[in-house]
Amino acid sequence: MTKSLYKNITFFLANVMLCCFISFLYLLFNSKTFFIEWTLGGGSMQFSMTLIFDYISCLFLATVFCISSNVVWYSQSYMSEDKDANRFILLVFGFVISMALLIISPNIVSILLGWDGLGLVSYCLVVYYPTKKSSSAGMLTVLSNRVGDVCILIAIAWFSLVGDYNFLVWNESSELMNLNYLPLLMIFGAMTKSAQIPFSAWLPAAMAAPTPVSALVHSSTLVTAGVYLLIRFSFLMENWSLLLLFLSTMTMFMSGVVAIFEYDLKKIIALSTLSQLGVMMFSISLGMYTIALFHLITHALFKALLFLSAGALIHGIGGSQDIRHFGSLIKNFPLVGVCLNLANLSLCGIPFMSGFYSKDLIVELACQNSWNLFIILLMFISLGLTVLYSIRLVYYSFVNNSGSSPVTLICDNDYTLLVPIILLSMISIFSGASLNWLLFNFNPLIFLPVILKLGALLVVILSIIFMFSILNFKLELFNSSLIYFFMGSMWFFPILSGQSSSKNMLKWGASTLKILDQGWLEINTLNLYSTYSNSANNFISCIQSNSLKIHFLVFLLWLTLISIYFY
Repeated sequence: MTKSLYKNITFFLANVMLCCFISFLYLLFNSKTFFIEWTLGGGSMQFSMTLIFDYISCLFLATVFCISSNVVWYSQSYMSEDKDANRFILLVFGFVISMALLIISPNIVSILLGWDGLGLVSYCLVVYYPTKKSSSAGMLTVLSNRVGDVCILIAIAWFSLVGDYNFLVWNESSELMNLNYLPLLMIFGAMTKSAQIPFSAWLPAAMAAPTPVSALVHSSTLVTAGVYLLIRFSFLMENWSLLLLFLSTMTMFMSGVVAIFEYDLKKIIALSTLSQLGVMMFSISLGMYTIALFHLITHALFKALLFLSAGALIHGIGGSQDIRHFGSLIKNFPLVGVCLNLANLSLCGIPFMSGFYSKDLIVELACQNSWNLFIILLMFISLGLTVLYSIRLVYYSFVNNSGSSPVTLICDNDYTLLVPIILLSMISIFSGASLNWLLFNFNPLIFLPVILKLGALLVVILSIIFMFSILNFKLELFNSSLIYFFMGSMWFFPILSGQSSSKNMLKWGASTLKILDQGWLEINTLNLYSTYSNSANNFISCIQSNSLKIHFLVFLLWLTLISIYFY
């Protein structure tokens, strides 16, 4: 049952991927967009469901279904010993369908359905392994994303003021532009889904999920939903671009610094995802929306490859994710090691790899803008930090001998694991140049000074030399210092996002319960009401008792009142 379910879902996702890619080519070359609308009801009660198919949505859909089909096939071996494999694969399928609904929706209400579906299913996947760590990570993930859900709900209320929930019919000169705070709501909603500062803590915490889920969530689905939303709402971003620029630059820098101090393999890759999400937001803040989409697609492909390769290593050494327990794995995993290094080279932006075409374009066009030196320096430093933690990861995993285990499984003969990795490797190698040719029908000539033109390449080369120099000396200077604790705890964002806020809220709730619910509020409401009601009941019971004295007294009072009234 389980194997047939995996094969059927993989076959379905692969076929849909091919259809979406063919549709992308047709819509791109013919400059066409299709709207499909269903109208339900009649009279004054009409509901419409609208779908949009343009080259952006079809390209993103093809990427999502390509990665998800490989992930599902990969999970057939990775989750083979799991007794709840059917539940797992159905959750993954629901996750993909929610993402597809979000991509093809030009309606803010239907976007909310896909948006909430992503949040709900992601929580179920993060807490898939029932441990205390995964439970806390799931709560941090879902509560952080609820902030974005509230922003989308307020945006729906705002769209109701202009009478149409289809946001693609509006432009810069429309009435919608008078709603000055709608772009701010979209930015905050996108920041929560794409884990920008100050909502960055949930992304590494979500690594409690199974590795195939991480390959799907942190490459092309949950974390890229915010970037895709801002690309769709690009006509609103002009007035708030400076805020987005600052936050995205700080996110790039913070994630790169923290990744150098991290030893968890999946968290290092998650922090690299956070850094690249900052690059996409950086590109959007500069108005380069097509290039942001370009980097989103190329990053999704090589990041899925990176996660699947890391999962094969974790699976092979018995489940440990600490890179200090790795070492010399290139001898046992030659093919997986080659594929992981290809993904790392794309991540670093090495020339002619897929990541180079998009990242180098963003860096050069950013240097053409008139931003100050602080932003440019942070951008180049973040680019160098990406190279530093990538080289460190490769060194600890494949070169270093000190932490290697004497007993290691060899997984290079498991073709169910290897076939998706090899397919994604081929796609990752050729996707950059192919999409560069497809999306940009001109050869961009960017004129810059020599130092800026070669700046990205020089930063990559110098970072490689610097990191190998550090690794040869095996510097571990900050293991017991405050700097290490500050960097290792992700600038205290997990504490500020989860532990401190929940601790204070629980204290406030306990004091409220003690003072109000169990204190004066209970005395002055429940107890006082019960006392007076009991007294009233006793008085009425006394009157209604069969006593001649009470009857005559009531009769006398009644006659007296009537006499006074008529007199």
